Amino acid sequence: MVAIILSAGVGFYALGREGLRSKVYGCSLLSLVWYYLIAQLIISVLEMILDSIPFQYGIVLNVIFFGVCIIGLVSTEIAKEEIERIDLKVKEKVFYIKSLQTDIENLANKAPDEVTKKMLKNLVEAIRYSDPMSSPQLAAIENKIKSKIIVLSDAITAFDTSIIKSSCDELQQLITDRNRICKTMK
Repeated sequence: MVAIILSAGVGFYALGREGLRSKVYGCSLLSLVWYYLIAQLIISVLEMILDSIPFQYGIVLNVIFFGVCIIGLVSTEIAKEEIERIDLKVKEKVFYIKSLQTDIENLANKAPDEVTKKMLKNLVEAIRYSDPMSSPQLAAIENKIKSKIIVLSDAITAFDTSIIKSSCDELQQLITDRNRICKTMK
């Protein structure tokens, strides 16, 4: 009875959450509780068939299985919360490079000519394939990149092709330097 009630409770807990990711992470809870339910049903049937074994042994065995299941459920829930926390942290660290890519793509749409568009598309590709993780050690170079993007944006607005070309070249070099720094940090 306890196994059935626990299975129902864990099912409602795991699948009753908002968001697909939480439900997917809840599947590990469900699989654990289903294994417990199946094992408990098999043990219960064996305890009923083998009536020569004293019932105290059956109670001790059932309590041990229940304890193991609870420990497994708590461990799985703690691991799931840690994974969600790390996911959130990674999203924050990846936000810089995603926003940088979006900024350059928006500038490419405003480009005055095809040559400038091509330079900006190359810059977008360099950003797309660069290391997405940001960290405090990269703050100085990332600030330089942001300030260069502001200069580039102003140059595109003013249609100053010489500043656009030099800014794109400098941004390519800054992104290469950032990637090199990321590689040495790993």
